[in-house]
This record gives sequence, structure tokens and C-alpha cells, in this order.
Amino acid sequence: MAAWSVFPEDPQTGVSSKDIVIADNPYVSARIFLPKSHHTNNKLPIFLYFHGGAFCVESAFSFFVHRYLNILASEANIIAISVDFRLLPHHPIPAAYQDGWTTLQWIASHANNTNNTNPEPWLLNHADFTKVYVGGETSGANIAHNLLLRAGNESLPGDLKILGGLLCCPFFWGSKPIGSEAVEGHEQSLAMKVWNFACPDAPGGIDNPCVPGAPSLATLACSKLLVTITGKDEFRDRDILYHHTVKKSGWQGELQLFDAGDEEHAFQLFKPETHLAKAMIKRLASFLV
Repeated sequence: MAAWSVFPEDPQTGVSSKDIVIADNPYVSARIFLPKSHHTNNKLPIFLYFHGGAFCVESAFSFFVHRYLNILASEANIIAISVDFRLLPHHPIPAAYQDGWTTLQWIASHANNTNNTNPEPWLLNHADFTKVYVGGETSGANIAHNLLLRAGNESLPGDLKILGGLLCCPFFWGSKPIGSEAVEGHEQSLAMKVWNFACPDAPGGIDNPCVPGAPSLATLACSKLLVTITGKDEFRDRDILYHHTVKKSGWQGELQLFDAGDEEHAFQLFKPETHLAKAMIKRLASFLV
């Protein structure tokens, strides 16, 4: 498949990258990252990544996402695929979820050689399809969570399996405050406004995925799951609740929780040179094996 933008090796990490088209209708594109270690001919894990931005801003092609995935791909020796999913306000949820699923199906089509229209040589030549991970930041982690749920109930081409989920400060919210969340002004909080804007008719309301009656988290389609939190993240209590809910659900995988320290969410994208960011990236890399 022809790439429409190809970048030279990143001088700091040696990672190569290029922009590719996943699907035409609806249009889904992505940036794929290949570490320098591919020259060893060892097959590499695949990390399907979804950026943050409250479902309405940011891009797979932004400076911060590009720099971060260069660093992570180098540190973890992975092929990273950053999806440029559809955004609000023109494309309400579940458009972003569907773009993620379309990309997963596209990856799976390479595993069993059924992609005859737009195959990606970097995947065909260098990917280990037994080591597929999905994840992201905040709203991107919410997308990854929904893909894991869907894959638990709907098979991917060739019966491809997802090995792990990496949810960094996932964007979950609720109609009632919990933990340290402020009671006053909860209904007018930015998180509440974003959810009501993004998905006004969500089944079960904005309390998914932890509300009674929500789809069982026991069906999450991965063998291991890492949830990260930070000290200054407004979603911290929600993410701890999510971790506890998965633990109590009967899910049979390996569940991990990592506290990255007294920082805002996504801090490792914006200041990767700091001690805490380097420690977090090393922790993420150790999971993506």
C-alpha cells in the first residue's frame, strides 16, 4: 500500500514513520511507527493507539503524539499505529469506536493474508500477530476499552486475539460524584458537558462502564490489562473504580494498576524529559512485550 506521507528516521530514536489509509468509506487514516530494531528480523508486537482530546480535539498526526510514539516505539520495540478517528461535533460517538474497530479488522486481515486491497508491508514483514495491544490516553483509552468489550462478543477476521489493553487515565465519568470529586458543580463540570455532548443518548447514561446493568467487564477480550492513574487527574477516582470493577467482574486476565505520580493526565506526552515521564514510559514499555 502506498503511503501518502513518509518521514525520515527520527534522529533521537531511530524510529521511522509514515501516514497510511486504513479505509475509504468512512475514511480512516493512521500514522504507523517502526523501530530501528526491525533490522534484526525479530517480529514485533503491535500497539494500536488512540489519542486523547475529549473526542473532539487533537490528532494522530500532532507533534506531541508523534514525539511520544517515537519514544515509546523505540523503548518498547513495538510497531505503533496511531489512528486518526472521526471527531465531534460532526461525528458523535460511536463513530470513533467504529473507526477503531475498522482498524482492528484491518490489522487482523494481515494476520491471515486476506488483505488484498491495501496491505501494509511493515505489518506483513515485521509484525507478531500473537502480540496485539490496544490502548490510549483519556478519551482514547475509553475507545480502547470499548474495543475490548466488542472483541469479547464479536470475532475479528481470522479469529485474531488481543493480548493486552493499556488504558492511561481513561475518560470515564458518572452522573453522581464519587471519592474526591466535588459535589458542588458536578452537573456543570467540563467532563459532564463533554459526555453529554459526545454521547447524549448513551445506553445506561454516562455511568458506563461501572453502572449496574452495563455490559459485564468479565468479557474484556484481552489476557492482560494495565490501567494507569496520576495524582492530579480528575478521572482518578473513576479509574480506580474501573479497576476494582474489572477485578470483581470475574475477568480471568492479569490486571495491573500503575500510579505514575503527582502529575496531570497525559503528562508523559507533553514533558517526556521529566523523571516521572521517563519512569512511566519504561513501565508502559515493560507491559508491551
